[in-house]
Amino acid sequence: MKKVSARWSDCLVVMCDHRRAPGAPKPSCGHHGAEELRAWFKAQLALQGLWGRIRVVTASCLDVCPASGVALSIQGVRGDQTLRVIDPHEDRQALLEEMTALLEENV
Repeated sequence: MKKVSARWSDCLVVMCDHRRAPGAPKPSCGHHGAEELRAWFKAQLALQGLWGRIRVVTASCLDVCPASGVALSIQGVRGDQTLRVIDPHEDRQALLEEMTALLEENV
């Protein structure tokens, strides 16, 4: 096993984008705007010069499966390792503000 340094330095946002087949008994984040949320979030981080300190990646499943919203976790040096379910439209600005504040607190 070899340890390597990550390109991101402060935290990693892991966002579920799993898509179950239509009619599946459990819901999935991929059908609730996960891809759009990830693209928006990455663009906002780049605009604010935070891309590189924060990295956004997708996961195939975080085993939360909300009826609506997207499951995500904030990991790494600045992350709190808790799972969250956010509305990809209503909560995305609050997520960005939280991440910005987190980085400002820990400069």
